[in-house]
Amino acid sequence: MSQKKQKKKDRGNKLNVFYEDILVGELLRDSELIYSFSYSNEWMNNPKKFQLSIAMPFQKEPFGNKITLSFFENLLPEGEARDALAKSHNLESTFEFLKEFGKDCAGAVIVTSDSASPLKKSNGKAVKIELNQIYKAIDQKRSVAEVIASMDPGYLSIAGAQDKFSAIFKEDQFYLPSGGRPTTHIVKVPIYRSEVKESVYNEYYCMKLARRVGLNVPECFIIDNINHPLYVISRYDRFTDNNGSVHRIHQQDFCQAQGIVSEQKYEDKGGPNIKDNYHLIKTNVTIKKRSSALLNYLDWICFNFLIGNNDGHSKNLSFLLNNNKIELAPFYDLMCTAIYPKLKRNFSFKIGDRDNASRIGKNQLEILDCELGLKKGTSGKKMLLMIEKLFEHKDALASEIRSEYPHAKIVKRIAELIRDRSTSLSKQGLTSGSY
Repeated sequence: MSQKKQKKKDRGNKLNVFYEDILVGELLRDSELIYSFSYSNEWMNNPKKFQLSIAMPFQKEPFGNKITLSFFENLLPEGEARDALAKSHNLESTFEFLKEFGKDCAGAVIVTSDSASPLKKSNGKAVKIELNQIYKAIDQKRSVAEVIASMDPGYLSIAGAQDKFSAIFKEDQFYLPSGGRPTTHIVKVPIYRSEVKESVYNEYYCMKLARRVGLNVPECFIIDNINHPLYVISRYDRFTDNNGSVHRIHQQDFCQAQGIVSEQKYEDKGGPNIKDNYHLIKTNVTIKKRSSALLNYLDWICFNFLIGNNDGHSKNLSFLLNNNKIELAPFYDLMCTAIYPKLKRNFSFKIGDRDNASRIGKNQLEILDCELGLKKGTSGKKMLLMIEKLFEHKDALASEIRSEYPHAKIVKRIAELIRDRSTSLSKQGLTSGSY
């Protein structure tokens, strides 16, 4: 092959990664479909530089296939959302997805085949999203992510298995920005599979309940349409400056941080366990916020267990980079999945030696204390305090939501499930007189 043809081929298998208008590095895929990533000299010499992930420290040598994919593949949709996009746009690989839709990923990076950042040539215009198009797609059982991706400019539905899209929300309207400009909100549509019902009200209730018991969660709201309500959440990886311009904040989820691809996000698939994530926080969060981050993480475990969120895997935890210091991001994707018979039955993590909720109690929480190096009784007291807070708020919040959205019947059932989980823990020896 001539040098000219080889150079053309190499360009066709290279994507540039930008932070704002600065070249962070190059994502390559070779003829054997092996991925690699290298930081650019421009980035290595830039005072604004940051590591893409804890698993990708600054170095001159390229990162290999597994570590590279652990960051970039985790930026993409999963499951049915990814399948729909792949079919409609004839896409197969992580490389092709990012080439087509990498201009508005989670966090701060922009991925593009262009030699310059799209921000340099942005005209600032935005395309209004007509919600009727979204409702029509839902009626036709089409992927909403697919509909958004086909618009001009098309934007990628961000990481995760649920059908959703990112957009700018301004003056009660949704827009798609142009030229790599950041979006401000994420919109989730109802899930209509595996007999999942009222997913929008489910997540809305769980997120609102999380805020009331003291967990750090972004603001969220519902755009009410009796047939197809939409769940809308503010992006915590964005901030608005004094001039009203929106900027990206770098983030990495806990799989990216530990060099793990999305198919291993669950502990039972080889992914991180509670101890792995605890150690990750302990060794990386800035010292001023480390203690509170560890306690908040334990609260997250207790909350997910009690609301029946069996899908609270390690991709649902993230770090933010704030003034070049790592801190725990707000919690997200809080939802009661145990209420749906066909979804994952066991808890996402083993507590002690068990992941069957009905068999977890005082002994398992004490085993967890030992694993984490905590004083005996710490996790049990955390769980009891979370139960107390949930019982203070769960029924009142359910009534408020039912009053505002009369068709949101599921919230009462979730409140009852929380009661049942608490009763089960008591039967397994966890009572207020335990400590």
